[in-house]
Amino acid sequence: NEQVIRLPTYIHTSINTFTMGAIFSSTTSYKQYTNDFELVIRVTKDLEHLLESGFGAPRGKTVGLHDKITAAEESHGLSSGTVTKLRYLVTIRNKLVHEHDFNKLPDRAGFAKSYDSAEKELKAKLSDPPSSRCVIS
Repeated sequence: NEQVIRLPTYIHTSINTFTMGAIFSSTTSYKQYTNDFELVIRVTKDLEHLLESGFGAPRGKTVGLHDKITAAEESHGLSSGTVTKLRYLVTIRNKLVHEHDFNKLPDRAGFAKSYDSAEKELKAKLSDPPSSRCVIS
């Protein structure tokens, strides 16, 4: 029972692209990353790029991923399910980076499933016609 994380296609300029020291294909299994740190950082970097480039989330060293999620949620009406998955991924990333005793994913398959689902939902939202993106608050 293999779980697969598809890395975003927007990072590809051809079938295979050399990016950040690794070769990505259009569909790459998360199992190629045996190191949880590498997996989590790569996934969250890709999500951050997608939020900035696709959803107009603010950029800058003082803007965290949770802020970028909130900006995309407000500007594009992301579903609460998508926001929950994104916040889970970012929270795991923050714990892995900042908490001394947190050194591995507690549920690698769950992390992979959350990423795959959130990324699919974000891409689907971007492919919606502009009129369906309107949010009235």
